[in-house]
Amino acid sequence: MTTKTIGSGEYRLSSDYLILLGELAFERGIPMSVLLAETGLPENLMLMPGVQIGHESALQLVDNFLQETDIATALEFGKRMTLSKHGALGYAAQYSQTMEDAAGKVIQFIETRVQLFELRRESDPTTRNLYIASRIPDSRAGLFMTLAFLASVETICRTLVTGEARKAESTLQIAAEGDLSNQETLPCCTVQTSAKLNCLTWPRNALDGILPFFDPKLADLAQQELTQALTHVTETNTMAGKVREILNEHLAEMPTVEDVANMLFMSAATLNRKLKAEQRSFQQIKDELRYSKAQRLLKETTLSVDQIADQLGYSDASNFAKAFKNWSSFSPSQYRQGSTD
Repeated sequence: MTTKTIGSGEYRLSSDYLILLGELAFERGIPMSVLLAETGLPENLMLMPGVQIGHESALQLVDNFLQETDIATALEFGKRMTLSKHGALGYAAQYSQTMEDAAGKVIQFIETRVQLFELRRESDPTTRNLYIASRIPDSRAGLFMTLAFLASVETICRTLVTGEARKAESTLQIAAEGDLSNQETLPCCTVQTSAKLNCLTWPRNALDGILPFFDPKLADLAQQELTQALTHVTETNTMAGKVREILNEHLAEMPTVEDVANMLFMSAATLNRKLKAEQRSFQQIKDELRYSKAQRLLKETTLSVDQIADQLGYSDASNFAKAFKNWSSFSPSQYRQGSTD
């Protein structure tokens, strides 16, 4: 996991969403050169998943897309933002016990994926409502992303519920202009434009009950990754964040505290003092990075333990195995096989 940000803008969102939008643009015959115009983003953006993008550059790309289409496309874009497109956040929701649990995780960890807006939930005896408020001045591109996210949540809710609940009538309100009352992209959903607030409303009884994919182990793993990701996001402008970014980019070599201090143009003593002031330590940051990447490599690849140890900068597999057992209480092979009972 990296805290690296490209493009301009204080707020960020995952490049995964822009890659998905690029795929949609390709289907409509819109060249990447058009999308990337005046964004300051690299030509190989489509090959850069999991990178944080500054909001100004991201919204310029969205605005370029909108020059070639219209805001109604946000519904299709949002429908394509399936659970997997939201990374660990999507999996945390998928494996939650209830929709209430899933919504709570989305609220808590949304900033690991997108920081353009704030989310708020409200409920009454008959409905559950999700409100989105933008952190940036209203713009066509910003409303496009808001509408897409609400459409994504609507689609995901309909995916997670079962039986007759999948036919429940929902309502999506958006402050954008245009008439979307006849849309057919989101079945059983009424889309109202020119609204005062951006909101998704579902019947309360349709979202009750245990979710069909509930898995406490997988939910816990996803939440662990989200907790680490949120730490990375909040640390971006701190000394710990700078250290994390350097270590992440040189993980296989795993530089020493002296090496990193030199890269930051300070002494090791000064670096350690600054980290201590943030209640962090060089070793702690290094261990968190190694553990996080080890978990992903063990679960998502077929690399041998020796190969993983090498990627994480260990001199041999036994040292890596010992460290991993200290972190998780399980050997790498036990973790990979799911023997964590």
